[in-house]
Amino acid sequence: MDINNTAATMRRLDDAEFGTFQRSDSSRAGGGYSNNAGTLHYQIQSQHRAHSSTTASSSGNIVGTIMNLNKWAKAAMLLAIVQLIVLLTCESLVMEAHLAELDALMAINSTNPGWLLLVNETSNSIIPFAEADTIYEGIFIAAQIFMVYLAFDAIISSSKIQLIATTVFSLAMFGYSCEQYVQSANLITSSAIGATHYGFLQTYGFQFHRTAPYEIAVIAAGLLFFLVWCFVAFKLYDLFAWNVFKELGADVEVRKRLTLYHIYMMLLKLDVFFFLSFVIQYVLLVFGDTNSMAKTVNIVVSPIAVVVLLLIAYFAVTRESNLLMTFLLVGLSGGVGYLVDRVIDIWTVTDPTKYKSSKTSLTLFTVLTLIAALITFAIAVLNFLNFGKGLMQSLKNKRTPVHTMERQNPLEMPAISTGATSVYASNSTMKYSR
Repeated sequence: MDINNTAATMRRLDDAEFGTFQRSDSSRAGGGYSNNAGTLHYQIQSQHRAHSSTTASSSGNIVGTIMNLNKWAKAAMLLAIVQLIVLLTCESLVMEAHLAELDALMAINSTNPGWLLLVNETSNSIIPFAEADTIYEGIFIAAQIFMVYLAFDAIISSSKIQLIATTVFSLAMFGYSCEQYVQSANLITSSAIGATHYGFLQTYGFQFHRTAPYEIAVIAAGLLFFLVWCFVAFKLYDLFAWNVFKELGADVEVRKRLTLYHIYMMLLKLDVFFFLSFVIQYVLLVFGDTNSMAKTVNIVVSPIAVVVLLLIAYFAVTRESNLLMTFLLVGLSGGVGYLVDRVIDIWTVTDPTKYKSSKTSLTLFTVLTLIAALITFAIAVLNFLNFGKGLMQSLKNKRTPVHTMERQNPLEMPAISTGATSVYASNSTMKYSR
């Protein structure tokens, strides 16, 4: 239903059912209009909004939802998909070249193991570090997919907080692509294995840093996509602010509670990503090929614990359940304790070979997960304090569907109540006879 048809319907209803309203003597004196007419227009507009919302919800499949998005929202989704395809292709080439390099190193190690020993080491070689790089490349690919999810979710939910988080995450991915290049370049150097062994590898015909061209492509593409995303995100930010105003109105307190709610939901997603990244590295790099009870527990228990805690966290805030939120805070406290224990173990372990190829990376992801968990705990408490203050009811009764994301004419506002008189901000919707 377009605006012209709606206006025509409103006029027909006025003329056929209620007649043309007259300005009363008191209205002429005060310069106002009849309150009944303003109320009628407001009711018809409200019914139109409700009908549009119901129609959109009933036919709200994925394609329909995307077609109703604002042009900048569509552009952001398209950009996220293109970025995913391009960077996945480039990173897959990096991984393929690195696996070929690893195979060459394994072949050399089988015939001349001494060539790959670290300086001043009798048993530690560069092989574990080369194997660890493969895990990091896999996590980088998973992070790209996760970023697309963040972008889509931010657009659908009109979340300014998640939009900012997606932008920061994109910047972090660009930074990681630069670190990936440096790490690969420093994998096999004369300072790492000694000048003599490095010369042996050159004589052998070993191809050093064969992943370089593809890593440079990842860096260039990542920077380009980040800059374009910043531009699109800037356009979306104002649009999201308008959508929140349409949903919840101008109530500052309600919008503050909505901001805390969006921060909470965003942190839950980051918690899951960082913790699972930590678990994957811990299982594959620390336990390796060994079979132990600790490895089995980490593989089986960790995913289940994450899913259960995520469900508790979601339903605790959406249902404003005091019991579930208490369980969540207890679970987060346990998770924080576990992460602190891991950090201490990484840096105080007596066996120097336990974290030989993963100490830096594990420390990074453990600390990131720990920081995210602590912030989540604090934001969860703030959301806990907002229970019963009407946010969930406001979200359920939002005035316009978020997924339309079209900024309407700012003059077409609902009736503005001024004492005993109800008028419209737009003169085009007002009709009277003198």
